[in-house]
Amino acid sequence: MTRKLRYRVALSHRVPVDASHDLPVRPVSVDDLDALARLMLDAYFGTIDYDGETLDEALEEVRAFLDSQSSLLDRSFVVVDHGRIVSGVLVSRVEGKPFIGYVMTVPSHKNQGLARMVTSVAMDCLAEDGYTEADLYITEGNIASEALFRSVGAVRFGDESA
Repeated sequence: MTRKLRYRVALSHRVPVDASHDLPVRPVSVDDLDALARLMLDAYFGTIDYDGETLDEALEEVRAFLDSQSSLLDRSFVVVDHGRIVSGVLVSRVEGKPFIGYVMTVPSHKNQGLARMVTSVAMDCLAEDGYTEADLYITEGNIASEALFRSVGAVRFGDESA
């Protein structure tokens, strides 16, 4: 059974990001369905978070997010490189609080600060909206995600079996 580690991040401080690249960041759109599904599959393939999902299953997952009343599309962001979405963060609201559900970057663009950049942009926007904290889950053993979220101030406060 996979264990999910529960984290909470305070939105009260700005997180500096690496501005050494000039890739555009923009909010997620419902028109991004196919590109987000491909991003999800490419980003998670071969990682601890990959359970053999297919593109069709990724499409269903992203469609459910985009269609959900709790999705915060204007607080979910993607990075685009040469017309292709290469990184993204999907944020929703759970029990009235922001929930960072997915942070994804394609392998060719990992370790360039893109996940931190979109996460930081989302956190700044949520803070501007008056939110004080956001929650997220990280699969136990996902060292990269734990490092990312610790770097933006997240702290672990429990876990849940999934």
